[in-house]
Amino acid sequence: MQATPSSLTYLIIEDSLKVCYGIKERMNDFTNWECSGFAHHVEDAKKMIEARRPLLIFLDWALKGGSAYEVLCHVTNLQQYDPYIIFNTGYQSENPEIPQEIINNYRIDKYLVKPLWENLRLNLPQYLQEAVSKAGSLTKKKATIWLTDIFKNRHHVLLEDMVCVQQDPENSYYKVLYFTNNTGIYVKISWQEISGLLQSHGIHYFITNSKEHIVIKNHIRSYKCPYVRLNCFSQKIEVVKNKLSAFEKWMAEPE
Repeated sequence: MQATPSSLTYLIIEDSLKVCYGIKERMNDFTNWECSGFAHHVEDAKKMIEARRPLLIFLDWALKGGSAYEVLCHVTNLQQYDPYIIFNTGYQSENPEIPQEIINNYRIDKYLVKPLWENLRLNLPQYLQEAVSKAGSLTKKKATIWLTDIFKNRHHVLLEDMVCVQQDPENSYYKVLYFTNNTGIYVKISWQEISGLLQSHGIHYFITNSKEHIVIKNHIRSYKCPYVRLNCFSQKIEVVKNKLSAFEKWMAEPE
């Protein structure tokens, strides 16, 4: 992606309208940058990011309907999108764990503590140049997503490391997502949702049995009709009879 004047857009995600206008006023000095709008609520922010894909995001910690965590998680899950994020908070003294959590788990470019104005006065031109440089050097981002398991634990995973998906034999609403590190993550998700997720990230998969398994092509170790063996997965998976022809055709197709 090459950053051009028409692509230099920014979004302000902040619960204070006064702060939104303050940031926009300072950005007005840079006429090649265009404001994509303000978002005060987590859900509005997620929708605006997905629709407009701004190059630069000013992101506050405290938002209506949640916090920056939900927004950062959403950004992480979007394919081919890695904006320059200026994260800010006025709550660091009350929540000293915020910086470590943000730095460890999310890709942010600047971490600022309010008030912002002196920092932006001194450094905003540099931040904008870094944002343009980041966009110009952006390469294909690995498809990483956040998963919340049935025990409410959150997992940051690489989709390309997923080996297969298996339905929980005791509860059809639950699926087990197996990864190359031999981890099995139990999630409540439908087959349709899993298929949509894999397809949207360009992961080549096949449903060997609509009520049992999805296999990922990159991790197929061997196939001897009607069984598939996978890397990092001990069980052999059967391709049901009425899908054998389609499966063998899929196996022969180049990725």
